[in-house]
Amino acid sequence: MKVFFYALIFHLTLNVYVFWRGWHILSDRKKPRAVFATLFLLEFLVYLVGLFFYQSLSLRGVYLIWNMGTTWMLFVFYMAAALVVIDVVFEIHRRRPFLPNVVHSHPKRTKGGWFVFSVFFVVAILLGGRYRFNNPAVTKYSIEITKPAGEIDSIRVVMAGDLHLGYLINKDYAKKYVDLIMAQKPDLILFAGDIVDAEIKPLLEENIARELRRLYAPLGVYTCTGNHEYRYEAEEKIAWLNQSGITVLRDSSTLIRGSFYVVGREDINAPHRKQLKEILDKQHVDTSLPVVVLDHNPSDLDENSGYEVDLAMYGHTHNGQFFPGNIITNTMYEVAHGYKKRGNTHVVVTSGLGLAGPQYRIGTTSEVVVLNIKFGKQNNYK
Repeated sequence: MKVFFYALIFHLTLNVYVFWRGWHILSDRKKPRAVFATLFLLEFLVYLVGLFFYQSLSLRGVYLIWNMGTTWMLFVFYMAAALVVIDVVFEIHRRRPFLPNVVHSHPKRTKGGWFVFSVFFVVAILLGGRYRFNNPAVTKYSIEITKPAGEIDSIRVVMAGDLHLGYLINKDYAKKYVDLIMAQKPDLILFAGDIVDAEIKPLLEENIARELRRLYAPLGVYTCTGNHEYRYEAEEKIAWLNQSGITVLRDSSTLIRGSFYVVGREDINAPHRKQLKEILDKQHVDTSLPVVVLDHNPSDLDENSGYEVDLAMYGHTHNGQFFPGNIITNTMYEVAHGYKKRGNTHVVVTSGLGLAGPQYRIGTTSEVVVLNIKFGKQNNYK
């Protein structure tokens, strides 16, 4: 609930600032002012309905209202940023003039023109961000692991994370994501957590499990838990994932065809999360074989690179989701997105397929990751 409270305060602050600036610019135009005020009032009412009464709405109604609310929130965020820039420029000009003379003769008209331009510019940004979200990229990496994996010399792994299935990422998106994953012809499918967004209700009502059961790979379909799996009804959601054909590895491992291990970590929000060394010891993981670790949050890369882990896979960051979030995540994480070789460990962090909140990718990309992995050659002695 605290998250929703902070979101409401943030939302109100941005709306008040953008409203105040537009209201001032339209001070001598009564009808446009009335339309402007009505638009803000309606949006705020829609936001409150979506925030407090969504349980009483149909799934379609929640989808429409939440999309409207989160889109508006992102719109006023970029509008506020644009207006701050305009105000700073005009303040600099007031102290040391450098703009054309028309600014002196028609200051309000000039600011009004920039306000209108900002609206169209932000709308263009949002349209591009919506397109990038709705058209995920396929990011490919080729990785060589020196350890031999029995009779398997290479595999094609499809990695995805942060689907956030729920009210906004609905059955239509689930179908699209499953189609995209299966189109990559995977030998193994691995998820980096946050498959479920928040509540299990929309997943059950839309029977999204039916889509997930279409996922198939000869070597299996696995996931670790993410922080969103631990938001509300954690055990029910994890059980639902297992029943949907995705094996949830919770501080546990599986040996695949006697050739390599996949280890799934519990999310850092999980109670009683184990240390990696404890997992490897208790699960009797033979680290002479390749070891792949799924861990949702890339906050501690040292642990995985310190225990003969060959490939560590993460999600969580969304690569910031939208600008300037990508700049922030790059300061927070050693690897916020992409690939890095860290000692003997290959580290891959995906920006994810779905999103939490506004369904836009601005300065970031929705993606599914394809890893073409080659293992070392087996030494055979007669």
